[in-house]
Amino acid sequence: MPRHATAARTLLAWMAFAAVAACGGGAATSPAADGTGTSGTTPAATSLSAYYITIPLCTEAGGADCSKLRLGDTELTTTTPARGKLFSCVPGNPSGPGSNRARIDWIDFTGNTWNLLRKPFLPGGSFTAPAGTTTVTETATTRVIAVNNLPKDGKIGDWPMTKYALLTAIDGNPGTPAPRTYSFELPLLPAAGLAPACVGMGAIGATLNGVVLYNAIDARGNDAVAHEIVDAFGGHPAMTDYHYHFVPDRLDTPRLADGHSGIIGYIRDGFPLYGYRGTGGAELTNADLDECHGHSHGALGYHYHATLEYPYTVGCYRGTPR
Repeated sequence: MPRHATAARTLLAWMAFAAVAACGGGAATSPAADGTGTSGTTPAATSLSAYYITIPLCTEAGGADCSKLRLGDTELTTTTPARGKLFSCVPGNPSGPGSNRARIDWIDFTGNTWNLLRKPFLPGGSFTAPAGTTTVTETATTRVIAVNNLPKDGKIGDWPMTKYALLTAIDGNPGTPAPRTYSFELPLLPAAGLAPACVGMGAIGATLNGVVLYNAIDARGNDAVAHEIVDAFGGHPAMTDYHYHFVPDRLDTPRLADGHSGIIGYIRDGFPLYGYRGTGGAELTNADLDECHGHSHGALGYHYHATLEYPYTVGCYRGTPR
């Protein structure tokens, strides 16, 4: 399992993962790569504000305050799972690769909060990747999900990020996404374990969009969503291994008849991961979920949910990971 090495102004999905830049189907032109002159009619970016995004989900009543999200740097535990924490199998490595703290101005390290609305994202551009693929095969007892780890909807940033000096000064990630085959053989009817299981590094599940999910931390054990630069569509590479640390809101469709989110993908223990909304279409928060970032209700049974709050997707495995 690999270790994690690690804007169009208005997006129709959280973390700008839907329609920006060149990948966005008619959206505005993205900032040019720093130092390369211009791209279209847009001058090369000289300020991080060129990479800010507007997030409609953040404006909804009852949801998270995106200007003051709780920083997850101190919310990793290797001993006991708890609501709002990541129960990790390994501690962070303070010497591991990561972002340059001195360049980060959207995190309040004293107050342990961060401002999603003032975090930069790598825009779309000229980079193109092979088509993403996903296959789901079910038998009487198993569900097999195979992906090539590239987005089926084709939405991906302008990698490598080394073309963007301002962003590279914050996060020196040199990676470029490339295809990689993942296959998960999961129980068709997963069952809860006797106790929650810890979450390891690398892929913890796969989205139906063809991209794997990593947990909420970077190699140092810090909040990866707060610290690391991802592209305007929600992902970034560890070397060539593209992945999401959270769910791009554009994937949160279609919804069920009662407004509840549909299935985004599946986690390694077989339980499904749903989007940001519960019954009635209300945005969920950690307060609505258990220590593994899920809950059980009605015909859906037990399932995980995405939230705008750390740990974003999964806090621990409710079942037995495969």
